[in-house]
Amino acid sequence: MRGRVIQGFVEVGDQLVVLPVGDTVRVSKLEHLQAPSDDNNDPKRLKIAIAGDTVQLVINDIDIMRLSIGNILCFPNAKPPLTKKASARIIVMDNLAVPIICGAHAIFHMHSLDVPVVLTKLVATLKRDGSIKKARPRALTRGVSAKIEFTVSDKIVMESFSQCRSLGRFVLRRGGETIAIGVIDNTL
Repeated sequence: MRGRVIQGFVEVGDQLVVLPVGDTVRVSKLEHLQAPSDDNNDPKRLKIAIAGDTVQLVINDIDIMRLSIGNILCFPNAKPPLTKKASARIIVMDNLAVPIICGAHAIFHMHSLDVPVVLTKLVATLKRDGSIKKARPRALTRGVSAKIEFTVSDKIVMESFSQCRSLGRFVLRRGGETIAIGVIDNTL
């Protein structure tokens, strides 16, 4: 399995949980895909990976068919939430051709994951300072900043942006075009 450590550290022998699958695995080998820049002379450093490192892990105790793009590895006592619903703040792109309305379908893109999403509620458009400009707008047009609620098709790992930047930011796409970028405020 190849990926990037986004928080904390991992080392050979650690037991991890694969989300959203839920299986427990053990790391039997860890290989850096780029040499760690902080201390290249320390052989112990090559057996541990810290946040920001891109690594390849050999893991045991799981059928390879249960793994897929977008899986998250975490420690059993520090599982991020699995959810389908969240509230977020978005900025609509300037090149938007068709306004975004409540019930609109799009593709939710987060790290390497692409899943269908429905915008279930347009809560408010926002001013630059984050205060509410208009509550319950009918549509979101180009260049608007807004607060929304959405539902993805399957439960995925999401966290608020304040908890984990990598699991709290996303892109909304429709028809091959990026229509909005955003950050998750809360999971519901």
